[in-house]
Amino acid sequence: MTAGKFACSLLLSLLTLQLPACSFNMNVESMLSPPRLTAEQEQIYQALQNSVGSQQQISLKYPKSGEHLSAFTVADLDGDGTDEAIVFYESSRTSAEENPLRFSLLGQRDGQWTCIKEYSTEGAEIERIDIAKLGTNPRTNLILSYSMVDGADHKAEVLYYRNGELVNKPQFSVPYSKMDLRDLDQDGTTELFLANAAKNDSPAAALVYSLDEKGNYQPSEVDPDPFTDIARLVYGEIPDYSGQKRIPAIFMDCVTGATTVQTVVLSYQGGQLKMQYTDSESGDLQQSERAGSYQTMDIDGDGEPEIPVNKVFYGYTDNSPIPLTNWYVCRSGRLMREHASYYAVQDGFVFLLPKRWEWQVTAIQENGETVFYTIDPSRGNPDGTPVIHEPLLRLAVETDPVAADALQNDGYLLLRRQNGRYYLGKTEQGSRKLSMSDSELLFSMQFL
Repeated sequence: MTAGKFACSLLLSLLTLQLPACSFNMNVESMLSPPRLTAEQEQIYQALQNSVGSQQQISLKYPKSGEHLSAFTVADLDGDGTDEAIVFYESSRTSAEENPLRFSLLGQRDGQWTCIKEYSTEGAEIERIDIAKLGTNPRTNLILSYSMVDGADHKAEVLYYRNGELVNKPQFSVPYSKMDLRDLDQDGTTELFLANAAKNDSPAAALVYSLDEKGNYQPSEVDPDPFTDIARLVYGEIPDYSGQKRIPAIFMDCVTGATTVQTVVLSYQGGQLKMQYTDSESGDLQQSERAGSYQTMDIDGDGEPEIPVNKVFYGYTDNSPIPLTNWYVCRSGRLMREHASYYAVQDGFVFLLPKRWEWQVTAIQENGETVFYTIDPSRGNPDGTPVIHEPLLRLAVETDPVAADALQNDGYLLLRRQNGRYYLGKTEQGSRKLSMSDSELLFSMQFL
């Protein structure tokens, strides 16, 4: 062994002997550190520490969602041109009977931050903090959203800053399953939207709150079909019942079973929340219930969300290996089909079928690809499968760049590279009427 190799070997041995002693005292928590505070946040923190006492330990708490994700929310709450601060925390001085989550209101005097008042809370964790005007009332509101101990229940309260304290008058503290702040009727003012799942003896409900000029809440409520949670909220527009104009709409994907969702469509106009669509009122017509992974979205980008519902693919009599996903729009309390598609949930894309393919084409899996074949629409096989003819399109998704290159060399078109996946397609020219061009294929692919 040369002198150089011996020295390297000795060094590696010494490092190896040292590693157990080092790793013995290390863990993930010791490697993590809180975000570095800005100069202003440091001043606010010191004022908070002074108010609770230097002997008390403070643990800052951070909102989980929303625009204000810092432990320090700084804003002009009373419109006087000077900022106030809200800080959520837990301290070691809290007694066993008290809820540990608290927050303090701080203000500035002569350029220095001081604690104005400390407040207790009803929640276990702070979910989000919003600062907004509601309705036509000019006051600035502090909207606090909490999760309860079990994590499943939530509560929102609306406060405003007046004469050196936060006021909750008239009293506003309401439970919710899903909450949002939005201009629901597009009149230039913001409303508070809440949806509540059915629990115990309380029915499911959707509610909108706004504030009038006198500071009174103007609520509006509808009771949709029972649901246990809200999987998704989507906003868009739909035609009104006259069909002469479009109105803003709220699409709620409501969890109704262990793996199923239904969609409720709502609108808010003239201070009234109205039900535009729910499965229970559709009668025997098309309904929206489906697997929970199929989400409402504006699949064609026209500003109107579509609801995906699965059925067997063309040519099959019972179950098809690949489902056909139809996309429905809301029209006068009914669902109308807008598109047919292949929805690859796991691979994150939707292929919108050309209109001329309806009842003429089916889809099957071949060697890890999805292949679309022309079929004989007038007859099927005895086992309930379609009689297939020539292929029209092959779609493939690869994670290996070498495999993706090989497919491109075989005539496949690279449609997109996204999230570590290569999306490829190859059009076949077997039918003059049904074949599609590469440009049509690109237009028909919607990546999620």
